[in-house]
Amino acid sequence: RSTLSSSSAASDVYKRQYQRRVRGHGMSLYDKYPVDLVLVRHGESEGNLAQSLSKKGDDSLWTEEFKNKHTSKYRLTDKGRLQAKIAGEWIRQNIAKQFDRYYTSEYTRAMETSGLLGYNDGEWFVEFRLREQDMGVLGSKSTLERKKELASELERRKRDWFYYQPHGGESIANCCLRVDRFLNEIRQSCTGLRVITVCHGNILTACRIRLENMKQETFMMMKKDPMQRTYNCHILHYTRRDPLTGRVSAVFEWLRSICPWDLSRSTNEWQRIQTSTWDNKNLLESVSKIPRIHNNKPEEFAKWKAGIEKKKAKDEKDETKN
Repeated sequence: RSTLSSSSAASDVYKRQYQRRVRGHGMSLYDKYPVDLVLVRHGESEGNLAQSLSKKGDDSLWTEEFKNKHTSKYRLTDKGRLQAKIAGEWIRQNIAKQFDRYYTSEYTRAMETSGLLGYNDGEWFVEFRLREQDMGVLGSKSTLERKKELASELERRKRDWFYYQPHGGESIANCCLRVDRFLNEIRQSCTGLRVITVCHGNILTACRIRLENMKQETFMMMKKDPMQRTYNCHILHYTRRDPLTGRVSAVFEWLRSICPWDLSRSTNEWQRIQTSTWDNKNLLESVSKIPRIHNNKPEEFAKWKAGIEKKKAKDEKDETKN
């Protein structure tokens, strides 16, 4: 958790980060995001319940009827419906009683969550770009079936969660590309507004990666941190308004993460979004963590290096003559 420091040194650091983020998002001071962007994951769905039981060795919910139901059609469980109502109440009490723009994924579980948040006057834009990550061959299969039938896919996923793309599906990196298009749209059409968006766990992750200019290394660290998980009906609140001073910046500088039905699962406090560019030392330190498997044979490398040095000396000699 970050502290709200007002020291001049910290201010200078944040100023430089702010300038980099404006450049990194390719925006001018007249091309800004909403002042507040609230992202909400859908409540517990039939699929979430069936997978949670399968992880415990129980595949009783994976009937043929359920397997033949496309994942976009999953309904909320009673628990998921209550989670949605709790999330809506928390948002109304702590963020806003109404929003300027309402977006939801077109998947059934997201639309059902949206309708239960309690914004009776809200006019929702149903947005297909906010659909959940396409899991390809892993979709509509239980955890037990995946382990039994698709072990090689799971091994590939272990190698790199960010770039892993299941056959016929999408990687998290792919999701970031369509999330980018959505974020660009609200940046152009919702400048200065207050926006709420209901979507899915991996889409929330993609939003975090893009809004926070997150590197793959940071993504992997976040994935291992239980306090960084996005639970059903989890809320991510991004704002351009400094919670202490009220100053509004050009990019999102603050984030708070809330699990409204169990606050012990989330950080809940405002955190300043910190991004950075990397110098040569940072780059080389990062890659040094990855062992090399292959390299040149020493004698071949020495011969190649000698040739390069000989050519350089000849070129310098010729240049001196001229």
